[in-house]
Amino acid sequence: MMLLMRTLYTAALATAFAVAASAQFGRPAMTPAQERYLHAMEKADLAIQAENHTHSQLMQNEEYLTTEIGPRLTGGANMQHASQWTLEMFRKYGLKAHLETTHVAHSWTPGVATAVLLSPWHKVIPIAAEGWSKSTDGPVTGPVVIYNPGDPVDPAAIKGAIVLEGPPNSRNVAPDAQFPNSYDSVIMPPTGVPDYAAMQRRMAEFRAMMSGGPNPLAGAAVVIRDSGKPWGLFSIGGAGRYAPSQVPTATLGHADYSLLYRMIHNYHNHPRMTVNLGGTFSAGPEPASITVAQIPGTEWPDQQVIVGGHLDSWYLGQGAVDNGTGAMATLEAARILSALGWKPKRTLTFILFTGEEEGGVGVDTFVKNHLAEMPKTDAVLIDDVGTGCIESIPIEGFYNAMPELSQVYQPLKEVFALQPISTEYFGASDHVAFQRQGIPAFLAVQAEAHYREEHHSQIDTFEMVDAKQANQGAAVLAAFLWNVSQLDTPFPHHKPSPGRGF
Repeated sequence: MMLLMRTLYTAALATAFAVAASAQFGRPAMTPAQERYLHAMEKADLAIQAENHTHSQLMQNEEYLTTEIGPRLTGGANMQHASQWTLEMFRKYGLKAHLETTHVAHSWTPGVATAVLLSPWHKVIPIAAEGWSKSTDGPVTGPVVIYNPGDPVDPAAIKGAIVLEGPPNSRNVAPDAQFPNSYDSVIMPPTGVPDYAAMQRRMAEFRAMMSGGPNPLAGAAVVIRDSGKPWGLFSIGGAGRYAPSQVPTATLGHADYSLLYRMIHNYHNHPRMTVNLGGTFSAGPEPASITVAQIPGTEWPDQQVIVGGHLDSWYLGQGAVDNGTGAMATLEAARILSALGWKPKRTLTFILFTGEEEGGVGVDTFVKNHLAEMPKTDAVLIDDVGTGCIESIPIEGFYNAMPELSQVYQPLKEVFALQPISTEYFGASDHVAFQRQGIPAFLAVQAEAHYREEHHSQIDTFEMVDAKQANQGAAVLAAFLWNVSQLDTPFPHHKPSPGRGF
């Protein structure tokens, strides 16, 4: 779905590129009021930058989050600990803060995962369970077979088998690959002519499985996916949506997955494996909280500007850069603006979401709880793509808001050496829920900073955090908030569209 939607949005945005480009080169002619605003925001943004450089607590908070709390699966004890701790930190920094809590059907605690190739030769293979995977009933042994998603299923062929989910995922495994930004390093822009019919078939199958509908691989002993990363790194995703998957599901490193595929496809071998996937589920629903903090506005307190990032993570690493850095940058932005003691015209809202990795339950909770406030939410900026510095803010199709965004962006560009406003569409994060309400909501464009390797993998750890770049992101979030809050006119909205984004 991600590739399909990016293809469609790219085509639409290309037609509007010339409109956006006109605001990118040099300073456009400004009214006296706009000149005054620009100079005031330049001064403010420099002060924000200085406060961050001098007194930042981002790395101290990041270390606590990743060391004392650890990885944070939605609905789990670590995630709730993180929500409570960030609530206390926002209050410590002088903000009004509270938790908003929903419930997920089950939390999941991963267990031991092992795999051994028995024939045609012996090899211990590293393996990791996908999130909310059903456990095996102890070690299970069976033949390894290939199933290509979208193809008809032979129930007899997969019954009791270890099933490889299609050919190796080789799109993004080149060790020396380079990308223009961190988002593109994990969700690669489509190339060539897309096979829309095949993509839609695969997505229909995926949606059905994640919603508890029929799984074409029911009866298999284990389903195995290719992590699609270099260096033997894993890439964890979801197998069930807060409930046990119908089939135990795991991921292998790309080299091991490719090995099994070659044995069958190229050499017509009949490999056999033993796999054991552990893990436990809560008996019933568990709480899942988001942390919300605010600095109230003075002139238009009923209007708000939002920045945020998700606090939940996957389990193999420590949730350091996906998305500990985005969450701690949001917390640091709150500290900066509170420390400066300024009084914004509009209310500044800081949100640390849960459940981004599993369908956006946190942001959906916030939107549902504050639906009446959505028409007066001016703009949203989300930090969710690693430790890399913020390099741009994308227009995300909100070209009607280009005059306002250009005013906000010009001082940011000058103070933080940003690139021009991006015309690429970025989905797949918490900002999409706000876009569906018609709100100009943006996902920060960030430097690559090894995000491809860290994303959802076992090296998403504190050691991978780049302090300088993460702090720059915090300062940009704070400056964006302040600049938007001081505009004389609000950002225009689109008509709400439930189907927008993905």
